[in-house]
Amino acid sequence: MPRTESLTEREQQALDHMAKAQELGITLKEYAASFGLNVQHLYQLRKPLVRKGVLGPSRSLASEPRKTDKPSAFLPVRIVSAVPGRSGTPVACRLLHPSGWVIECGDFPPATWMAAVLAGGARATT
Repeated sequence: MPRTESLTEREQQALDHMAKAQELGITLKEYAASFGLNVQHLYQLRKPLVRKGVLGPSRSLASEPRKTDKPSAFLPVRIVSAVPGRSGTPVACRLLHPSGWVIECGDFPPATWMAAVLAGGARATT
């Protein structure tokens, strides 16, 4: 974790505001409007915070669609707290396929099995 001692007072205040906006689940623009802050000042302080390693690159750059026709090798993953499955027992892993099938596991299955299932391999037996 980057050290915050090297931050100026303005940078530390901006970092605190950005963290509060994230906690509230609102954009920095909405946060600034709600608290009477100048959003441009917060945006201007973001670049030095990224340069110092306190913040990562902006989400807008990271979330831009890829400009390639090649499909991604990565699958979207959503991590949630344990929830009871359809059988009433806790689920450690749930696979949802776009066609509608669902596989729920009480424990994490071996990675090789998951890879075979997701690839549609005929050898995906336990």
